[in-house]
Amino acid sequence: MKEKIMNSGFGIGSLIFVAAVILALPLRIYQYVGKVLEPVTGFFAENHWSIYALYAVLVLAIVSIWVLAALKRKELDYSYETVKRPAFGALSGLVAAGLIIDLFSCMNTISSAPLNSAGYTPSPEVTSAYVTMAQMAVSLLCAVYFVVLCITSLIGKTSGANFRLLSLTPVLWSMLRMVSRFMRTISYVRVSELLFEMIMLVFMIMFFMAFAQCNSKVNEDDCKWKLAAYGLPAALMALVTSVPRLILGLVGSADIIYSQSVLEFSDLAIALFIIATVFTRVTVKTESVAESDNTAAEETPSETEE
Repeated sequence: MKEKIMNSGFGIGSLIFVAAVILALPLRIYQYVGKVLEPVTGFFAENHWSIYALYAVLVLAIVSIWVLAALKRKELDYSYETVKRPAFGALSGLVAAGLIIDLFSCMNTISSAPLNSAGYTPSPEVTSAYVTMAQMAVSLLCAVYFVVLCITSLIGKTSGANFRLLSLTPVLWSMLRMVSRFMRTISYVRVSELLFEMIMLVFMIMFFMAFAQCNSKVNEDDCKWKLAAYGLPAALMALVTSVPRLILGLVGSADIIYSQSVLEFSDLAIALFIIATVFTRVTVKTESVAESDNTAAEETPSETEE
């Protein structure tokens, strides 16, 4: 496993990511089981050592991954090879399934929201319901995009570069999710679940923007390193928020989870999709590619002088 990770384009950064996941998940689960978190409010119940340990692991991992990716920005490349990618295709299909599941969850949420009649100022709950409706519409388009990615990856006929407009739907979907969380009346700084979700969504927005540019070949030259720099932090935060909820739900202890932070299957699926993207499609530039890039960079000033 270690050899496979080291042979990928972002070897050391990927190992840091794996180590951070191994350290962060037990700490987060311990905070739930040890009642360090209050189920109703989501606040920390006490000033516990695990809080500092978890934050230290997350901050060090995210900063290290970003710095390493920035240092390797001229070395990292993105594979456009039109070959069959069964794992990448299967995970794309899993994301589409997760989006559909969450879409039905959103439907249940807005079905209980009080929609007022025209002429009245919308309450925060009503406005939030409208944002959720928009999220539902975009998530459907987003699911279509990942289905397309799934099919193209399984048949290996195209890299998916022809679907430029659809590739922006994950960006818009993540932005709408962030808006809905900003509308919550509770402090997102004091509630760790909400804070982690906000950080996750920020990195998801930046990752999907870079992925859209790379996969669609639109100003992609300076975006390839961003897939690792933003993708792995997004996957780390998605795993930290999703895996404990999944485990606690399976063992029948879902009641100790913060009430407004339910398990969203799309986050878990997206985390796996990002890991597959960084581990299998982010590569190191070959000597021929690197030489052609250097030649182009050298020729540009001379052409300007002429």
